[in-house]
Amino acid sequence: MKITNKLNLPYGLVKAVSPEPHNKTGEISATTLIQGTKHVILTQRHWDELEDDVSERIWAVFGTAVHALLETEGENDFTEIELKQKVSNITVTGRLDNYDMATGTICDYKNTSVYKIKASWQKGSDGKPYGFPEWQMQGLIYAWLLQKNGLPATKCRFIALLKDHSKTEAERDHLYPQSPVFVYEFNVTKEALDDIESFIRRKVFQYEVYSSTEDNLIPECSAEERWQKKDVYAVKKEGRKSAVKLFDTKEEADEKIAELGKGYYLEVRKGESMKCKNYCLCSAFCNFCQENQNLVSNEDADNVSKAA
Repeated sequence: MKITNKLNLPYGLVKAVSPEPHNKTGEISATTLIQGTKHVILTQRHWDELEDDVSERIWAVFGTAVHALLETEGENDFTEIELKQKVSNITVTGRLDNYDMATGTICDYKNTSVYKIKASWQKGSDGKPYGFPEWQMQGLIYAWLLQKNGLPATKCRFIALLKDHSKTEAERDHLYPQSPVFVYEFNVTKEALDDIESFIRRKVFQYEVYSSTEDNLIPECSAEERWQKKDVYAVKKEGRKSAVKLFDTKEEADEKIAELGKGYYLEVRKGESMKCKNYCLCSAFCNFCQENQNLVSNEDADNVSKAA
């Protein structure tokens, strides 16, 4: 990967944020498995052509520093545990930040933002909070690796350190995270381990099948893997620039248009794939990203109104 230095920052900082390929040949990590197969293959295939600036990678320094400071082991816990398990011709790997063998508890540290926590509380179309699906899959892959290596795994804990937390905002808004540390945890069940094994084998199969496929023929990442926002249905009035009202579903919008009558029409605002737009370094090599880069912005998605 080519690292640019537009702000002429010191060499020490440049070196600190300069990455190495995440996976060794024949291996795929837990955090890689939960990404889109197309994203993973294109990143590996075009690694030497990818480009990023030092200033865009600055938070990686904080994440590395946090992990380094938290490597001290307790009486029963171990840090930076490396695990491996062969699946077909690929070795699945995982590096646990902290593992308590006595209780079978996996602990992973996250250096993240308040937005990440607040977004997890928002509800999807099924009425349930989005939660932390990527963290849950990562934790379960670690639990699966532990059990495959003959070690107990009963609980996963994610300790999120909120780098942009504001005490003032917490006092003002009860819906704001009340502490700069947020804990997400769940128990490991047999059913969950069975499901994650199926997921692992499916992703490894996809990786093996498409590793030799040309770029444009690799299936696109899923909506979840692209962090795609939901579509918004805007009721517009002829001659007016802004929407009259925004809806989650086409049915709700159609009902409103029927109620308002002549002169009103429907505008579908396609949800943007936020990872493709802001966080995917291989987007220049991805036909899906290139074909969809001009999607209508969904800036009002977080303020969607429900029909009365």
